[in-house]
Amino acid sequence: MRIAFVLVVHPPHDERVWYQEAESLKKTGSQIHIISTRVENSELPNTYTFDDINLNKKEVIKRIFSFLKTIQPDVIICDNPIAILSAKKYKRIIKVNPPRIIYDITEWYPSKKNLRGISFIKKCIKIPALVFLSYYTSWFVDGFIFGECDKGTPFRIFFPWKKYIYLPYYADPNLIKVYPVKDISKECVFFYAGSLTQEKGFYSVLKVVMGCVEKYPDVNFTLQLISSDNLPIYPSHPGLKINKKPFLPFLPFCEEIGKADFFFDLRAIDIENTRCLPIKLFYYMAAGRPVIYSDLQAIKKAVPEIDQIGVLTDPKDAEGIASRIGYYLENPDYYKAQCNRARELAEQKYNWQSIEEGFIQFILGNGCS
Repeated sequence: MRIAFVLVVHPPHDERVWYQEAESLKKTGSQIHIISTRVENSELPNTYTFDDINLNKKEVIKRIFSFLKTIQPDVIICDNPIAILSAKKYKRIIKVNPPRIIYDITEWYPSKKNLRGISFIKKCIKIPALVFLSYYTSWFVDGFIFGECDKGTPFRIFFPWKKYIYLPYYADPNLIKVYPVKDISKECVFFYAGSLTQEKGFYSVLKVVMGCVEKYPDVNFTLQLISSDNLPIYPSHPGLKINKKPFLPFLPFCEEIGKADFFFDLRAIDIENTRCLPIKLFYYMAAGRPVIYSDLQAIKKAVPEIDQIGVLTDPKDAEGIASRIGYYLENPDYYKAQCNRARELAEQKYNWQSIEEGFIQFILGNGCS
């Protein structure tokens, strides 16, 4: 089969698409092609890319349509309503054996980033328009892939006859390098990847780290940052070293993360964030280290064992979080047990291999809910 991923939200090298979904489908002998509007060029094979930042929606649809005519796919997997409109336009010209269209929903649409920087009045206009577009285009798909239960609920209500599959964001543990658990009572490395903004929780992370530095002066702390943002001004301290690296490609990222001792994600708890499951959680789990996360509903629903591998907390409670980290520093057996449990859960339950076959069968048309 010829299978095309049409990515309007994600780059062609997206870890879930390129390293998991596409790789699994290749095992069946299928020809995989990726169309992405997020980058101008890509060195990946069988990819068709352009940057849509200065293009109107009609031009984006037109370009994607031209690529689909070249590929002539049997299945089109879309990540966005604009991608679906492009696939619909292509499907309309195929009279014999038209392609199946699958909507892979991993993000809210509209989300906060679709509404950022516009006035309240414009938001009141844009939100209904984007919601309408999302459900209008869903009429033309043959099935849904839901990354999370909450994101799938409204589509299951409005389109109960359409086939679907739940496909969580589990990592492939084989791609994550695991390092021995070390003594953190003398040296401790914190890890944060993402935007260095208040909304993403970076300033909360910084407050927690500074709290640990002041509370445990005998420990040499390092904060490892992976971000393309400029590092803001922060209070210096002899007990803290900050290392920052720019965006890492996926495989070097998998190689790097296991060197840390704790993983942070203290994003703000709001109506959208609490219903979004952070994808990096499963990569951190596979690295075999405790996680310090905001108390999000989506995490508790998806990983009920979360207390066995880390802490869910109020991101504003810097002092309380520092005390929780202190317990790890003072109880090495407890810390090691959580490290081992995290990797164990990744290997036995929360891994790509456990859901891979269901995904393959769904895409090839042999299985679905």
